[in-house]
Amino acid sequence: MSGLDEKVQWNLGPPRLRYDELVIDLAVAASDQLAAVAVLADACGARRTTAARLLDVLHQRRRVAGRRFLVGVLEDVAAGACSVLEHGYLDRVERPHRLPVGSRQSERFAHGGRIFQDVEYRALGLTVELDGRLHHSSVVERDRDLERDLDQAVADDGRTLRLGYGQVFRHGCRTTSQVARLMQRLGWPGEMARCPNCGGPDQPG
Repeated sequence: MSGLDEKVQWNLGPPRLRYDELVIDLAVAASDQLAAVAVLADACGARRTTAARLLDVLHQRRRVAGRRFLVGVLEDVAAGACSVLEHGYLDRVERPHRLPVGSRQSERFAHGGRIFQDVEYRALGLTVELDGRLHHSSVVERDRDLERDLDQAVADDGRTLRLGYGQVFRHGCRTTSQVARLMQRLGWPGEMARCPNCGGPDQPG
């Protein structure tokens, strides 16, 4: 391994790779792009590192397979897309179809505590919550998410959409069509752009 001295914490017993170095190694070795996103998003979501620190490690390495993709993912994580599903919504729904750019991880206060909304389109009064059931599987967590949606609707007279893996990764174009129609009803003057996948199986023609 090149640069071994800088990558290892020799003072620990047994010596081990620095956390940021390990995360990049796991992302590079991931079985596919979604798995790589999961590695990077989970590491940052656990607050053990940051996207900026991982980008620094990535830039210090001379040869990295899939460097451009990993840099793009980390830049998205830094902008607030902090899960596989949130990145999928950004990369498969919002960005390729030229929907308005939402605010990510917007902070709100409810019940005396802070809550964070996945994607908020403030000018339209619309919030999109990404329901990754792999990470929100307990009854308590599901109930908390629904309470957040109810509070949002009552406090802001707004609308909250909750999307899951199937709607984003399996039916992304059809989901975008539905989201775009709602946005237009709420006052968005734009039009959904077609991506290379639009018109494929189970997608809008």
